[in-house]
Amino acid sequence: MYIFYMDDSGEGGNHMFTALGVEDKHWRQVFQQVVRYRKEINQRAGIYMNKELHATKFVSGRGRPSKTHLDKQMRERIFRYSLRVLAAIGPEKICLFNVVNRNQQWAYERLLNRINRTMEARDSYAVIISDEGKEAEYTKLVRKMGHFNPIPSKFGTWEGTDAQSKNIPIQRILEDPVFRNSEASYFIQLVDFCAYALLRKEIPLAARPELSTAFELLEPICFKGANRNDQFGIIR
Repeated sequence: MYIFYMDDSGEGGNHMFTALGVEDKHWRQVFQQVVRYRKEINQRAGIYMNKELHATKFVSGRGRPSKTHLDKQMRERIFRYSLRVLAAIGPEKICLFNVVNRNQQWAYERLLNRINRTMEARDSYAVIISDEGKEAEYTKLVRKMGHFNPIPSKFGTWEGTDAQSKNIPIQRILEDPVFRNSEASYFIQLVDFCAYALLRKEIPLAARPELSTAFELLEPICFKGANRNDQFGIIR
């Protein structure tokens, strides 16, 4: 079974969803690596162990996450280091799914469908853990997709029929999404960093163009099978 930690980001009508999958047999080891990373940035930069790191605020220089002052340049280095730590864990233990689209619901559905198909291919199942904020909306959508989930054929019609779509419920995703306060989850905070890196890749900041390359650090763990026409497997 896989546990997927999910978060989203958006700007200018564009929506990004990122999901980090951790297989259950690796979860404890990966979690310990994440805790070591938090201890390391605590020792080197004074960042509090119990402080929520929210990418938008952190990178822009807002808030006081550390006992010492951190300028934007230092924060960017920590941001990039965080992505490197995650990528170094490796695709054998974790995988990163990404979706970009202007339709928020479509983006969320595409991400769940890709997770579902990947779980089928791996003969496994998934549980979704998301940041708090849209519990009713996403729970309703997941329940619907568990019963009615029409998938259009990429060839126009499904083989042996004249139907342009086929109902394929997401049976490999168990239960409703679990919603957690990101302040209490190191994993959700790291996924937020990944989602922000994706946002800055897709919509660079004129004042800080260097942030547009941060997402490239995650390439080793990006699940490229999600979209083989994209360098990072980003679903569009």
